[in-house]
Amino acid sequence: MTVSSSLARRTLCRVIGGAGLAWAVGPVAAQQVLQIGRVEFPSPLSDIAEGVVQEAFKRSGLQPEFKRLPLSRSVAMANEGSLDGELMRISDAVKNFPDLVPVPTPVVMADVAIYSMDEKVAKLPRAEQRKRKVGLTRGTLMLLKHSQGMEIVDTQSISTAFEMLTNGRFDMTMMIFLDAELEIARRGLRGAHRRPHYWASEPLYFYLNKKHAALVPKINAAMLAMQKEGLVQKIYRDKLTELGITPLLPAD
Repeated sequence: MTVSSSLARRTLCRVIGGAGLAWAVGPVAAQQVLQIGRVEFPSPLSDIAEGVVQEAFKRSGLQPEFKRLPLSRSVAMANEGSLDGELMRISDAVKNFPDLVPVPTPVVMADVAIYSMDEKVAKLPRAEQRKRKVGLTRGTLMLLKHSQGMEIVDTQSISTAFEMLTNGRFDMTMMIFLDAELEIARRGLRGAHRRPHYWASEPLYFYLNKKHAALVPKINAAMLAMQKEGLVQKIYRDKLTELGITPLLPAD
């Protein structure tokens, strides 16, 4: 075999091998990566929603990249298009962020809980609790929605809300149940009494910026299939079991 023919054969092998490698990695490389905003603080509810979206994206041939940001900044960036989507918001979010498009199937149900350092206040009837001063974490639209008409004190975070509650700055605090329970465990907080029934329960939705509206039907079909399989509920139950949290009683 001549030197030129040997060189030609090696070149042909490299071309064929390179083409085969490109074919093998092509489907992975072709996956569309979307940057999705989520809260920066530890949040079991966000972890559940992230797990649901991760699986829905996998089934849709998409790849999520989750960015941890402050609540208000995350949704604002998704609305303006510097992020591709927002992990979870209530349906009312579209009123304030018109460039966000919801996937119709909820990613998770969120329960709202009431906490007080006074056991009597925690057990008051709803009508009486509505007359009490309540602390809210800033930027949480769901809490604002379900505290309308109440005397509200804004707090920067779940942690500061519990600090202010302990210091008597308000009578009770309204929080997203799973996130509050994690904070209580993290702080080793004693003496916080929880209302046994949830104050409200509401579906949360995954949002995309309108430039990705064409992806909504595909992602929604994946989420619908996951709901029918019971996978979404399993992800939720598994997280409660992991954290040792007992679900709240239905609203009274």
